Amino acid sequence: VVDGKGLKMSKSLGNIMAPEDILKKYGADILRIWVASSDYAEDLRLDYSILEQHAESYRKIRNTCRFLLGNLYDFDPKKHLIPFEKLPEFEQYILYRLSCLIQKVKKAYEEFDFHIVYHEIHRFCVVELSALIIDINRDYLYCEAPDSFKRRATQTVFYYAIESLVKLMAPILSFTAEDIWQSLPYEKE
Repeated sequence: VVDGKGLKMSKSLGNIMAPEDILKKYGADILRIWVASSDYAEDLRLDYSILEQHAESYRKIRNTCRFLLGNLYDFDPKKHLIPFEKLPEFEQYILYRLSCLIQKVKKAYEEFDFHIVYHEIHRFCVVELSALIIDINRDYLYCEAPDSFKRRATQTVFYYAIESLVKLMAPILSFTAEDIWQSLPYEKE
């Protein structure tokens, strides 16, 4: 492991970062993100600025999941789930992108390319979820009648997204995935 300046870390140089210090400041999931996102074919770099970048990326994933969860409070998949073929095209597109994410992540896990897993989950949360469906459909969630078709269509996408994300992230973000799983507001199978 090398520090952010490219110097080898060693006790004799006094430039090591103790894992317990990292855990106290950032938590276990941030340390796990750093490990997962590192390309172990190269020298591993670690300093506090790198950890801060990972902490910010983690917050984006966590806040996206929090938003999805917060908008599923009145959603029961057994009653409200809209079949794929009846969803509007935009919602179908997001679910198509979700299926692409699932395929990429499964392949990356099989090939032990954990940095790809993390980056793809992060990209999906930031682009497809936050920048697209959340921003575009936010008004439907807050302004439409609780049982309106468009609101339930958006919630259907949120349901599939959160269920998939929690399973995809569990090997890397195990503590966050467990918190999300326990917070799902509907009966889980």
